[in-house]
This record gives sequence, C-alpha cells and structure tokens, in this order.
Amino acid sequence: MAVSASMKNLIDTAHIIESKGTHKYSIIWLHGFGDSSDGYKDLFTQIQPPNTRVVLPNAPKQLITIQGRQHNLRSWYGEEAKDAQKGLELIESVNELIDGELKLVKDASHIIIGGFSQGGSLSLLVGINYSKQQLGGIICCGGDVVYKDKISQFISEYAAKVPILVYHGKDDDRVKWDDTKTGLDLLKQNGLKDNIQVVVEDGVKHTISEKGLHLIVMFIIKQFKL
Repeated sequence: MAVSASMKNLIDTAHIIESKGTHKYSIIWLHGFGDSSDGYKDLFTQIQPPNTRVVLPNAPKQLITIQGRQHNLRSWYGEEAKDAQKGLELIESVNELIDGELKLVKDASHIIIGGFSQGGSLSLLVGINYSKQQLGGIICCGGDVVYKDKISQFISEYAAKVPILVYHGKDDDRVKWDDTKTGLDLLKQNGLKDNIQVVVEDGVKHTISEKGLHLIVMFIIKQFKL
C-alpha cells in the first residue's frame, strides 16, 4: 500500500484534546481497524492528565475486502502492506505527528504513543522505530507485532530502552494472544527484554477492561512522572 495523501497530514483530521494547563506532555492514540477518533474522545477527556495534550488521529478510509465483499473503512494499513519499504512509508507518516508534538514539548520523553488493535500494532512499530530521541513510552493494547519476519529492520537505537506496555485479552478472538506472544519473543531476541511490561488478562476478548484502562493510566502517570 502506498501511503495516501490523506496519511501525510494526519493532524488535519485528528481530534485534539488541548492541555489543561501548560502543555508539557503529549499522548498520541491510534484507533483500531474500522473505528475512528470518536471512539476515544470521551475516554481521554475523562482520563486526560494535567498539562497533557491528547492527539487522536483518524486513519484514512480505504476499500477493504472482508469475506469477499468490499467495504470503505478507516484502516491504517491493509493486508497488502507486507514489504519493509511500505512499512517505512507508513511509519514516516505517523512520525510527522510525533515530530509535531516534539516541537511543542521539546523532549520526546514527554510523548507517549499508543493504540488499540491495529492502532496498537502500528504504535508499537512506530515507537520502536523512532530514532530522533527516546520516547516517553509505547502502549500496545490488543495489537500484534507486524512485519515479524523483518522486525529487526525497524528497531532503532532507543528501542531497547523506551518503556513499553503491552496489554492483551487472553481470550481475544480477533488478535490471538499466541500470535502476539510470538512477536514479542522476536522483540526479545532483538534486545527488547527489560523495557516491556506484558499484562495478559484472563476472560477478556478484543477489548480493554477496567483493569486494562487502569494500567494505561498508571503507565502514563509513571512515565510522565506526574
């Protein structure tokens, strides 16, 4: 998938929850396949930490084939996005979001990127690839490690140091935990060992539970030293 023009300026279609107080920190949260920023506006308005701006970008709509039928849905990437070059193009478009926040907060350790499902997968990929400065954290909920067979090509010098929270439902029937675990094992083989916190919750499917939400909030507070 070539990155569409609409991917190049994600900030233009993003929902922004401006900081209450001086803008010192930023959270970028990527929604899941077929969803939009609307699914997270209320949530992040409620859990927004002080002095923190929340950026909720929207993936561009594209034709996706599901069970033989085409649907025009918001998606960060399609099944055809397999080769490393297209992955790097996709990362570059999201990096523009991070770079924009970096200009405002001046320190990448004050920026956390995260997401759910496909958005979580992309956040993890972008986060471990970001090489300008060390990010404050990465949150991957119900996501997977994409480009498993080429993952070593995406790992930056900061990847083994940036704090990462992986939250997954044990009974997830959309993104199987076993598949995600295989990807995390590959990250460990590439040096990402001590910086990844993994929480797998029994009885939870493809969603974020109250416990999961609490973990996210605690992770943000810890990494931003609030």
